[in-house]
Amino acid sequence: MKQKLLTDIELDVHGLKYLMDLYSKEPTEAVFELLKQNILHMQGCLDEVLQELEPVRENASVPCENASEPAVEEVIVETKVSADTETEEVKPSSVLGESIKTSAGLRHSISLNDSFRFSRKLFGGDVELMNRVVEQLSAMSSYKTAVAFLSSKVNFNEENETLSDFLELLKKYFNQSA
Repeated sequence: MKQKLLTDIELDVHGLKYLMDLYSKEPTEAVFELLKQNILHMQGCLDEVLQELEPVRENASVPCENASEPAVEEVIVETKVSADTETEEVKPSSVLGESIKTSAGLRHSISLNDSFRFSRKLFGGDVELMNRVVEQLSAMSSYKTAVAFLSSKVNFNEENETLSDFLELLKKYFNQSA
């Protein structure tokens, strides 16, 4: 469990660096919201690590000051929403987002088969990472910004057919929401 939390924190730090750079160049509300989500998620992971360390601290001979713990409720709710979206029914006929509903977000435009394929081929089998990235991409203001963000998260080889399909999905999503 600790290793997964540490990996999440590491990914959040990389995402935070990228988003801060993007925000300094293009200070939009969407990028600000992504920064906020990233920070809250990282804060939640850090709180979980701290909770796992509590029993160790209680058994330690050197006392340690209590750290003030920020509220984690928002992050927990956000995680539950992500988990619920994974189990939602996906229409079998929706391939590569033929019927994208922008109000529902990008996640709803990905068929179950594509979801497994994207997770495996682009995100190294990490479904949670893919869901977080897709959620962040949904909040982006333009296709160009989304592609720049995606390039920081996956191996960006344009000869990769799976990546081409994912980029095509993004194009459809942003063209419909424009």
